[in-house]
Amino acid sequence: MPDKLSLSRAARLAGVSRGDLQSRLKKLGLEMFEGKISVANLVEAYPKIDIDADPTLERLALIREEAFSKRGRKDTALPDAEILMARLQDFQTVLTRTKASLNLAEQLVHELNDGLREALAGNSEDLRERVAELQRRLERGLKSKPPAGDREAALYAKDALLSLMSANVRLLPSGNEFFVSGQDSILEGALKAGLHMDYGCASGNCGKCRIRVVAGRVKQVRDYDFVFSVRDREDGCVLACSYAPVTDLLAEAREASKPADLPQQQIRVVVRKQIPLDEQRWLVEVQTPRTKTLRFMAGQRVSLTNEDDVSVTLPIASCPCDSRNLQFVVRRDARLPLISEDAVEDKATLKIEGPHGDFLLHEESNRPIIFVSFGDGIGPIKSLLEHSIAIDKAVTIHLFRLDSIPPGSHLGNLCRSWDDALDNFTYVQLPAGMRAARLMDELQQRFSSLGECRLYVAGPAAQVDCLRAELTSRGISPERIRFDIVEPVRSDSTTG
Repeated sequence: MPDKLSLSRAARLAGVSRGDLQSRLKKLGLEMFEGKISVANLVEAYPKIDIDADPTLERLALIREEAFSKRGRKDTALPDAEILMARLQDFQTVLTRTKASLNLAEQLVHELNDGLREALAGNSEDLRERVAELQRRLERGLKSKPPAGDREAALYAKDALLSLMSANVRLLPSGNEFFVSGQDSILEGALKAGLHMDYGCASGNCGKCRIRVVAGRVKQVRDYDFVFSVRDREDGCVLACSYAPVTDLLAEAREASKPADLPQQQIRVVVRKQIPLDEQRWLVEVQTPRTKTLRFMAGQRVSLTNEDDVSVTLPIASCPCDSRNLQFVVRRDARLPLISEDAVEDKATLKIEGPHGDFLLHEESNRPIIFVSFGDGIGPIKSLLEHSIAIDKAVTIHLFRLDSIPPGSHLGNLCRSWDDALDNFTYVQLPAGMRAARLMDELQQRFSSLGECRLYVAGPAAQVDCLRAELTSRGISPERIRFDIVEPVRSDSTTG
């Protein structure tokens, strides 16, 4: 284990979110150097780390199982057998090198002890006394057992064990980090972490997911047809969709940083689920082909067109970390007959076009985040929220929902599962008709420094505009707020 740990790795060892770790380091005045902290500082920040438990894996499993409902995905606990074997070989190399260092240190100590014993045979009484004391201390040390409570040694062992299950990947030039677990490829690991790596087919044909390995080892886990040039191979280029990291990895990769970096796409999808939320709304899930997933950023929207050429523009209500299974909040509206109640049984198809919009998360900020959704605004807010959980950069996340969807609904249970699973998340449901001034009083009562937070507000124009005016009148900087008007309309109409 290195002397300094990246924040992602340190948070993983402590079993906390990266945001919680940053907040604690700041509170304790512990220093970071180039985004890394020392093992000693980690132990100081979390002296009661349960070394025997594995809170990180338990928390990730809980979030995936309850908060994201897995949506049909099958994450495998163990990596591919060949990858696991390669990591075990690296693990053996590290342990061998460590044991060799300990053997050398022990040999040096014995040689020193022998030298001190010889020095005792000298004539100087003072020298003999000093040497005798040093020898007694050495002999006590040689006979003593290693301390059972050595936290740094325990963290070393835990990190070595976790490294068998997953590898840490750091991308250049962005510096984004993520872990690749199970049988995932580098691309799958990046997408599940909410990152926007460049890719096309995700099946080894187009070459768009090409990366250059700077440090670390990778192994091919899937066949591909793309042909690299000799120069690319010499430079260490591989396809992220077809390779998995054997060791921790440093790689150069193209990432989308703004909506213009994403291509406009047309994809035919199948309606897979329709979950009733209340008398007016469904949570509709559609699935793309395995070889043509939708690239989008959290908070964006797309146009959906059915077989009768009825088109509706809706925000995506799910995280980019699962770009094959897309969710939307759809109204039971006679004016917008997008899908029927039998759409799942009939295996109805829709055409998706997009993505559009710039209601995006400020990913570089580590300020507390406040999400406020009115009515159908829960769609883009849910996407942003899931994305903020996936990238794990926010110090704290707060969700305020103002709608008629009952607490016991699928959505209400989902929000409560986030509240239970995440230490840095709070959830509050408020009356749908609460006035903007009363909502502002509620926010200011809960947050003494509301102006230091980042606010994301989505919903119908009337409610969003009222809250915007109230925020401005109370001195909240517009730079801290992003708004999205969500009113389902046909695509050939003017959208908000």
